Amino acid sequence: MATGVYDSRSARQSVGSAGSGSRRHSLLSTDDGNWAPSMQYDYANAWSVNGGDKLSRWRRAYIASDTGDTEGVQSTSLALPDESRFTTCMAMSEDQPLLAVGSGSYETNMFFVQSLDDQLDVKASFASKFPIYSLAFKSNLLMAGTDRNTSVLYKVDRARLLGYASENAIDDTQGAEGPLVRCVGTYKNKAAKSIDIAAPGSHVPTKRVACVEFAPAFAGSSSGAWPPASVAPNSELFLSCLGGVINIWDATRNQQALRVEKVSGQPLCRAAWSAQAPANLIAAAGIDGVISVLDLRRRGKAVAWRTAQPEAAAYGAWLGGGGGEAGGSVNDVAWSPYVPYWLATGGEGGEAHVWDLRYAAADGAAVATLSHPTNHGSIRSLAWSATHADLLSTGTSDKSWWLHSLRADSGGGEAPTVRAAVIADRRAADDIGSVVGLRAKGNAFYTLSACGDLYAHRVAPGALAASTLHRMDGDEFQRVETAVYARDLKGAAETVIGAVQRLKEDPAGDADAGTHPIVRHAESIRRLCDLFKAKPRIAHASWALPPASVALGGGSLADGEQPASVTVTAEAGPKPSSPTAARKDFASDLAYVAYGLPPDFPLEAAASRQPVVWQALELLNMANLRIRLGRMVDIADGAGEKSAAPTDGDGRALWKGVVERERQIMQYVKAEPALFDARLLRAVVKLVLPHDCIAGLTLGLGICQAFLSCQRQHEHRGTMAPVSCEMLDGLVHVLLFPTVFDTDTSGGGGDAGDDAAMAARAVAVPNVQMVRERIGECLAVCPEAVFEMVRLEISIQETVLQGGEQKKVAEDIVATMQRHARATRVLLDNTASAEQRAQIQIHTQFPATTTLSASAVRLYLNSLLSTRGYDEYLANTQWWRAAPPAIPADAGHVIGSDRGWPASFPLARMLNRQAASAIVPRMQRQLDVVLATIKKEPLGLEPRLYRDTLLKAARLGLQLRCDQRLAFAVDVTTKNKATGEALTTRQTVATAIDASVLADAFDDIGSAFLMLLEALTRHSSHRDAFKRAASEARPLHDALGALLAAEPQRHSAEFEQMSDHHKARVMVIRKYLRKLEHYAQSQQHEQPPPVPQGEQQ
Repeated sequence: MATGVYDSRSARQSVGSAGSGSRRHSLLSTDDGNWAPSMQYDYANAWSVNGGDKLSRWRRAYIASDTGDTEGVQSTSLALPDESRFTTCMAMSEDQPLLAVGSGSYETNMFFVQSLDDQLDVKASFASKFPIYSLAFKSNLLMAGTDRNTSVLYKVDRARLLGYASENAIDDTQGAEGPLVRCVGTYKNKAAKSIDIAAPGSHVPTKRVACVEFAPAFAGSSSGAWPPASVAPNSELFLSCLGGVINIWDATRNQQALRVEKVSGQPLCRAAWSAQAPANLIAAAGIDGVISVLDLRRRGKAVAWRTAQPEAAAYGAWLGGGGGEAGGSVNDVAWSPYVPYWLATGGEGGEAHVWDLRYAAADGAAVATLSHPTNHGSIRSLAWSATHADLLSTGTSDKSWWLHSLRADSGGGEAPTVRAAVIADRRAADDIGSVVGLRAKGNAFYTLSACGDLYAHRVAPGALAASTLHRMDGDEFQRVETAVYARDLKGAAETVIGAVQRLKEDPAGDADAGTHPIVRHAESIRRLCDLFKAKPRIAHASWALPPASVALGGGSLADGEQPASVTVTAEAGPKPSSPTAARKDFASDLAYVAYGLPPDFPLEAAASRQPVVWQALELLNMANLRIRLGRMVDIADGAGEKSAAPTDGDGRALWKGVVERERQIMQYVKAEPALFDARLLRAVVKLVLPHDCIAGLTLGLGICQAFLSCQRQHEHRGTMAPVSCEMLDGLVHVLLFPTVFDTDTSGGGGDAGDDAAMAARAVAVPNVQMVRERIGECLAVCPEAVFEMVRLEISIQETVLQGGEQKKVAEDIVATMQRHARATRVLLDNTASAEQRAQIQIHTQFPATTTLSASAVRLYLNSLLSTRGYDEYLANTQWWRAAPPAIPADAGHVIGSDRGWPASFPLARMLNRQAASAIVPRMQRQLDVVLATIKKEPLGLEPRLYRDTLLKAARLGLQLRCDQRLAFAVDVTTKNKATGEALTTRQTVATAIDASVLADAFDDIGSAFLMLLEALTRHSSHRDAFKRAASEARPLHDALGALLAAEPQRHSAEFEQMSDHHKARVMVIRKYLRKLEHYAQSQQHEQPPPVPQGEQQ
């Protein structure tokens, strides 16, 4: 292959605005040299009614006009160095700015052109062995169709052509030293019959390969249908058209085609793969004017859809019409890159047609027709826009390139219709020649004339502004629509950000009580979201070819295969053969895909390049989410108690929709909490809690953390935060309901008669406002500690729902509460003073006081009861029996008459009654049993019983500092052993054990335990007696030591402030601990160390 020398600078010409030396070319000529056009075709008003009237008058008068939107389309031209001036085809690299152009010349007939923003440069030219009549480019492979029945495969070093390091250096032995273009395969195509002699009445045969095209990516299949199981997943498939036959090849095997399909008795002009996986559909058309669609999964004949049966007299059809094109031959077909069942065709009639493949087309009715009044040539090539689903460009035999815009129009009728208008055009200069190649990439269209002129037409936003579909009122919103349609996403995003910010700050929104300003503009926000919506790609399996045309080909689908099928607005499946229904559905689909962004638009990639786009998308998503949540709450409020699980318009439970958006809600609340008012968030969480407690609590906790993060950030910067955690009092109330402040509804209290303290105070029933004010006080002191309560609620609920053995569940709940108390201590130490901690009544050494959740408190205390932690129960509930501080009579009240003092909480009645009737008797019984046993036999109990009872007595003696003895009258039922009758007596029970009883019990049981340890050390039958004594003493030693560690040190100010009774109890326990230490450490000695003088029993 010979390489040509070419000076690209001397052959490049730029056609731009009038100011840059552009030329405007007349579409029509006139013999009258003095004639001047009196009326021009108004491209800017192509869609207007008046423009249409002008166009009609202009056509009737046959007045020629100048053409070209020189401001909206920037064209660059390049004269290729083809001496024969016989260019035939063009192909484009998908991922590189490189074009390949073929020529029918026997000399230099292959050209590679680099396409940059405003210039075209020939990078290399070569002389192939045979003339080239078709080209296909994929990756670094170039397929060429020749005039010798053959298709030739070349490997192209694109990087070296563009001036970079070789892309073949890794897998090619020649690397950078090898040729730029290298032939790697030749494929001999088959025809239906001999093409050397033409049959009477048939088109003159040719050996030219009219079309070659690579298949899009496909998924490997083992079903034997398509592609065959023998084809490797990484193989490249391609088709070649020879005569009326399509040959399908595997590029790795050139001995035999995978499949040979006769489509027509006349030569085919074009065949194209559908870009949709699994790459089984091929559209083909040719001289006879018939448009066919092949489904390669079909056994036998693959034709599954076509416009009409081929006429016996094909030449007559070419002359008179019939079939798919009224003017005869169909020269090009193109699949829509966005809607997989749209197929565009163009031919000798000078019109382009769009077909909806979901409908049978035996009647020849296309769903849309595109033309221009000044086009008197045939359409030689066409291409859909790479950026717009509603733009289709055509290249004609009279050197013209047209850009058509499709629009769905209701027109006042019952069914929508489709109109088309030309919004931009260009015409080749000087030379005579048709447009033989047309490709689209980005916002550019590339055309190739038969005389060797290559053009790049770049469509500017100005050319698209007039064809923008507007669905919003207001200049600002319409500017956004225009910018989006022009794919100026940065400009659209900047306008959106300003518009949404103004909507948020609209003071009129506050006029309606409870209405956020953004809600008033919900319709505008919804339309902006639709405008920026990244529509999903239309799935290949969601549409089907019509059944009537399936039988047309005489084949059948392979076993297990489904008919190829996408619909945007209607249900999936085959459609009946109805031209009216076809046009209606096409118009509906066009209205959907033409507005805003097309399906599968790479919006994320655009946003990553332009941060302002991402910012606008997030802002729109936030506003839209705010509106959706508000609508959900309104629906739930409207349903009231009639529906346990309110649903949206689609019948989906509202709470499930909230759970699905949980992550988004927390993300957006954190980003802009002022947009989501606390009242709305509380109502949203209430939708979830009755159905999924864990999900509701988790969502609520995330919202709380978002508000806290915003507040802390502004505090760090020294600025005013738009929100504060105190606003969340209602949300926290919902998350922790019922709280310790709420009226007890469990039936466990309410009629308790605490004779002294409770009866002496007139306790008011707290209402919701009072409860939330109390929660607000806690949030003001330490919001982190309050949110830790929500986290505790989640942990406890998960433990309960997980289930298991009752004792194990109770132990887990107790451990969870203790961990929570330690975490709360750290939070309060870091953020709250002692006075503030006293104000909110949280005592971290008593876990029951570290949460506002009544259910968590009850589960914890019930778990203590199950694990026999009577001492901890009484120590934790002492705050519900403590005497309230004296307050002035005119002071404000929050809860009851004690300003939030726990003794006045509704929960106090239930806890105090349970303490008096269940806990104190059981604790007293344990003391009595142990004391009675050691009185008879000091060594008659197991060591663990001594330790457990001693620790309980010590804990009660030290930790019951604020306890106030309350008495309750209860009915006690007993059974007469003699008669068996049940006797009910009324007894008085108290909430406390006398301190003297606890002190005596500790002394007596402690002495007995020391005696037991002494006996263990002197047991002569065990060599490990000392270790045994230490193992029994160590647990009690450590527990008492931890208990004393929480007490103030001796001689400290806090110690001196304690009561004499409490000081005495501390000293007794310390003295006993020193005695116990001798046995706890005796494992290090052969005999216990002597007890110090003065401490012997």
